[in-house]
Amino acid sequence: MLFISPVILCPQSQYFTGQTGMIRREFSLLADIMTLTHLLKGESIALSPTHSLNLLSPDDMPAICQMLADDRVNQYLFFAPAPEQIYYDYFTPQFAAMAASIAAGQQPNQLLLAIRDPQGQFAGMVAIVATAEQPNTYDIGYQLPHRSWGQGLASRACRLLTQLAFEQMGANKLQADTFDNNQASKRVLEKSGFGRTHKVYGHFAEGTIDQCWFGQTREQYQRSVAVANT
Repeated sequence: MLFISPVILCPQSQYFTGQTGMIRREFSLLADIMTLTHLLKGESIALSPTHSLNLLSPDDMPAICQMLADDRVNQYLFFAPAPEQIYYDYFTPQFAAMAASIAAGQQPNQLLLAIRDPQGQFAGMVAIVATAEQPNTYDIGYQLPHRSWGQGLASRACRLLTQLAFEQMGANKLQADTFDNNQASKRVLEKSGFGRTHKVYGHFAEGTIDQCWFGQTREQYQRSVAVANT
């Protein structure tokens, strides 16, 4: 998927510990704090003790283009590298559609979020985008610049967006795809409760790389939450 103010902080004890058994329990603790309303009002949500999430904006486009031009990043993306105008042509209507929905008091079909570092600078992007094929089904995606790798930010963001989608956006199913050789991305999805659904062989790079699909239903999410809270 190409996709794709004041800070509301929760107590540090509610952040992810990295222990598998605690992931879903902490989802529940964060549910009253990370709300769709806060994000759509332009507020920031704590992602970690050092990073936050808020709405992606047109002002982030230079940083997005710089990230996508990095070969360490775009080696796992079918749409990059590309001329910067391609990115502007894609994101500009996405920003406009999201802003129009928010202004009308409606839930946007695309929720585009930026990961911010302690200085408030762009440190990655994550998104939930409604699919045209199935009602209440969303694609989830994320891209981070190399400097943000290895800090657990993608996993934290994916877990939080998963919770947001099922608990506050009315999602019945989430899905995501990744290059089959992108082991880090596959681990992010698996740690967020996604299971592998199918593989499209030879889908990328002129038939040399497979496309690996992951999914998670509302029932699977609720079961995981119930098991974690027993």
